[in-house]
Amino acid sequence: MEVHPKRMSWIVKQLSVIVGAIAILLLVVAAVQYRKKSVIGEDGLAITIVKNDAGNKFVRERDVTEILFREFRHAIVGQPLELIDIEQVEEILEADIFIKDADVYIDALNKVHITIEQRIPIARIMDEGDPSYYLDEDGERVQTSPKFTARVLVVTGKIGHFNDNYLNIPHHRLNRVFGLIKFINGNEFWKAQFEQIHIDHSGDATLIPKLGDHKIKFGVPNEDIEDKFHRLEVFYQDGLPVEGWNKYKSINLAFKGQVVAKRR
Repeated sequence: MEVHPKRMSWIVKQLSVIVGAIAILLLVVAAVQYRKKSVIGEDGLAITIVKNDAGNKFVRERDVTEILFREFRHAIVGQPLELIDIEQVEEILEADIFIKDADVYIDALNKVHITIEQRIPIARIMDEGDPSYYLDEDGERVQTSPKFTARVLVVTGKIGHFNDNYLNIPHHRLNRVFGLIKFINGNEFWKAQFEQIHIDHSGDATLIPKLGDHKIKFGVPNEDIEDKFHRLEVFYQDGLPVEGWNKYKSINLAFKGQVVAKRR
């Protein structure tokens, strides 16, 4: 049977499209397989530690490679690309106590990029019966590090043993004091003013300022926080400029609506 020339031309065109599509598909598959077999070179790993205002140095590039080597017996460099599980790498890194978030991706040049966000401690807890540790901005416990000491508010005294669920336990003393810590750190003036919170055996808080030789009896840490600091601010503005920082031995904010200052 004779095929009409126009139909033959159409058939040839269709076959050309099909063959071309198959060729492109084969090239893509070959490229993917080649990329998977590619080995991460010496310059194929880029680690970025995100800087923060606190100037933390809990995590260094070397720490990241040590974590990877400890978990995978390699630090990515020299490994085939197909063996790099991005989600697993992120999960392993985020399990470290000093790492808040890890973002890992591979670029078009087969370079592995790891971006690390450190936890930001806002207070150091030094309980009478517990080893010292930090609390970060989310209330998570962060162990102290021999590599770096954060210059943050120190909380001492009878705070109680750490409980992973303390933020959901209203009567836990760490729960009560965490709100006070957050308030102080959220205000640049008060953050610069205070260096220590001491919790006594009854659970009341005393604030120790950096300037002046007086103590501030705050009372229950999580009661009337804003009102107490407003009263203290008014007293600082109206009373201290006249009398001087060292005139008073203590300032008591525990009584509602009052500021009771005790002279030396």
